[in-house]
This record gives sequence, C-alpha cells and structure tokens, in this order.
Amino acid sequence: MKLEIINQNQHSSSAIIPTLRVLHLAGSCVSDFYYNLSILYAKEVVQPVGVSSYYAVVHPDGLWQLGTSLDSLSEKMSLQDMTPRLPQIDVVVPHMFCFPGMTSFRAFFEDILGIPVVGSPSHCTSLATNKAQTRSVVSASGVRVANAQQLRRGDTLTMKPPFVVKPTSEDNSLGVTLVWDESQIEAALDKGFELDETLLVEDYIPGRELRVAVVEREGKLQVLPMIEYLVTEEHPIRTVHDKLELQSDGTPGKQPEKPTVKPICPANVTPELFEKLGNAAKTAHIALGCRDYSLYDFRVHAETNEPYLLEAGLFWTFGKISMITRMLQADGQSLEDVVLELWSTAAGRTRVACGSLFKWN
Repeated sequence: MKLEIINQNQHSSSAIIPTLRVLHLAGSCVSDFYYNLSILYAKEVVQPVGVSSYYAVVHPDGLWQLGTSLDSLSEKMSLQDMTPRLPQIDVVVPHMFCFPGMTSFRAFFEDILGIPVVGSPSHCTSLATNKAQTRSVVSASGVRVANAQQLRRGDTLTMKPPFVVKPTSEDNSLGVTLVWDESQIEAALDKGFELDETLLVEDYIPGRELRVAVVEREGKLQVLPMIEYLVTEEHPIRTVHDKLELQSDGTPGKQPEKPTVKPICPANVTPELFEKLGNAAKTAHIALGCRDYSLYDFRVHAETNEPYLLEAGLFWTFGKISMITRMLQADGQSLEDVVLELWSTAAGRTRVACGSLFKWN
C-alpha cells in the first residue's frame, strides 16, 4: 500500500495513514446488455475511507477507458495501450458479469499482471459460471440438486415436464423458461439455444426460493441473513424482469422498484432450515474452491422442506444495491468496514510456488 502524508491542520503534526489503491474493473466486451449491467452496479460501489479508486472500463468494441471515476474517463484505447498506463494498484475489484469478465479478465489481471483480485480466482469462476458443472461438483460433495439433463442441439430430451430450461452459462435468468407441458418444449429450447450451445433442463422444485451468502471473515465462513424471493402460483420462478428493468433496446436500465417476485431480507426461516441452507452453502463454497465470498440460489421443496441448490453466483459489486450488501445490513454490519477488510485481505495475498501450480497465501 502507498503511504500518504495528510496534514490535519497547520498547527498539528503530520499523520501517516495507509491508502489502499483499488482498480475497479467494469464494462463488457460481449454486449451492450452486459456493459450496461456492469456500469449500473459499478456506479454504486462503496468508497471506504482509506481507499483511492481508479477505473478501467472495457466496451463492447473491445476498447478501454481509464480514469479516477466513471465520470472522468480517458479517450478509448486498445488493451495494449491501456496496460502500460495503469497506475500502481494494490488490488482489483471486478464489476463484470459477462463470461470473459467473470473469467478471462480476472485471470489476466491476477495471473498475468500479478495484481490480486477480490473474489474467487478465475478457475473457480469458470467452473461456477457453468450451471451443469457446478451441479456436478457440489452434488459430489453432498449438496442436493434436482434431477436434470444437459442438452445440445440434436440431443433427445428424456425429461418430462414440469421442468426449467436454462442456458448453462448465462445469468440474470436470460433464456430461462418454466415448461409445464410438452406443447411448450420446442419454444423453450429455441429460446435457450439463442443464447448458449448447451442447455440445462432441470426438474422444477415447487416451494420457496432463497438466496444464501457466504463471506470469509478472520479465517471462518460466515453465513449472512438470507433473502427470500416470494414466488407465487402465478409467478413460480423469477424472470429477468424481476431482476432488471429493461430499456426499449433490451439493455438493463436499473433494478425494478416493484418486482413481481418481491425479495425480503431477512428471510423468515426456522433455525433448522437456516442450518441446512448454511451448511449446503458452505459445502458448495469449499467444493467449488471459492474465495472471499460466494452466493447461492436454493429451492426448498414444499413437501420435504429439503433445500436444492440451483446455481452459484460468485459476484458482489460492493454497492448499496448488491444482494450481499443487503444481507450485511440486515445483520447490522457496516458495509464499509467489511468491504475494507476484504479488499485489504485480498491486497495482502501473494503468489507462492506450489509444484507446477501457484497458490495464494
């Protein structure tokens, strides 16, 4: 960390305080949808005392901008021109949701440039971004998942409705359809294949939907108060419209003020159910190789009260509108204190040789 000298006043002595130099990584080279989604969250990032922020933003055309805020960015430039212009940075905080943003760009900054990244490493996010692979890994560690089939074009579907069709590597419920009868199957598959070459067809679990977060604090896995999404018979699953207000061109504008499926935090769960969900989330966190924090969606079966993991979301943009932030606030914790702790811990990680691999201390 850089040390800055700050004069308290002309009569007092100088005080030396550490400044954590943070690079906020935002935008997307994939689409306007993911670019706007990233910027929406990056605008809301908390700025704890003792942090000096810088921004690197990539656009769908592949060009980059740099600046001390999103309102004061440079002219566009190539990645080759951008890299040598980066200032001294202690840690990277990613605010990207597209597949390269969740994977390749994390690897570039951490593994190639050698700057620690807050959150899970790229090999972990690559795994968790694929819903089918996530299911396989967590179920092998004892986390319950629904019966499912992975499907490519031309494959024979063996599942029977009701089931949910979803692209394996998309987020925010893009391309997701709940199929109640066979007449809806063709349209649901066509919708999914528009976004991904591989689909996950998964048994529909009737019951409650809850989101569970795990945060690493002082070497321990902490489970925060949970969020419940109040699904109903009319709206049994969440759609993209419950998560984002879409503009006329289909790009995200903001979070909806009155989503059809309303979230509540903290969720009203019994101690027994909280323990079941918390243990499943912590098991998934370890099985996937997560770091710093992780987030999971579960369905709790209406008849058996058993939780089924739907997917992992290894993102937290550290803003007021983020889900983990809402959970922290419901727990009475200070967002600024937790964020500064996690960022500072990440900045202190160093790579050490480990056979043919590297690991982080």
